[in-house]
Amino acid sequence: MGKKGRKALALGVSIILAATSIGCSSGQGIADDNQHLPKEEPTPKKQPPKLLTNEDFLALVNKLNPNLEQDKITLIAETIEKYSTKYQVPKNLIISVIAAESEFHPFCKGTLDDTGLMQIRLKYAPYWAKLMGITAPKSRGELFDIDTNIHMGTFILQRLLRRYDGNLEKVLVAYNAGETYVDRKLREELSLPTSYVRRVSRFHMELCNVPISAALQY
Repeated sequence: MGKKGRKALALGVSIILAATSIGCSSGQGIADDNQHLPKEEPTPKKQPPKLLTNEDFLALVNKLNPNLEQDKITLIAETIEKYSTKYQVPKNLIISVIAAESEFHPFCKGTLDDTGLMQIRLKYAPYWAKLMGITAPKSRGELFDIDTNIHMGTFILQRLLRRYDGNLEKVLVAYNAGETYVDRKLREELSLPTSYVRRVSRFHMELCNVPISAALQY
């Protein structure tokens, strides 16, 4: 090899060594930087609904609808807890109304267009949806949806609790027969019917062994 060839080879080797050295240095720098990056926190496990550990709740569901699938029970429990918290309506009141209205049958149909767990009337669903700021169910099929149904039913209970200052007799009769009916009865100084209130109260007693008058103890 000539003198020029040896110089070229030496130059090439020095360039390779320099590049390798830069790469290692850079890699060490990245490793050091990564040590200072915040560590990702593990995703917390989703906690099961408290209602799924409530023996009285499960006993009531199994008594009224023993064939209800476990995934449906879980979804109902999750949905009740979600909207009870959102609207500050006692869980036991929501559960007792569901028991009275549909006995925990998600696809329950009433004599008119009463639909689902909380027997929401499709006719009035657009009115409630407008007040809630949500899209109105367009069919009974949409209103059978457990989340949609309990959401709307709990909103109605909240509205009635506010309108009638927490008077559960008026609230429950209005939920069952409508605000116009209750207001007319009150205006004419007539007594309100008691059959529906007694039905809800009976389930409330089974659920927590306290009268319906204690339902507002959220």
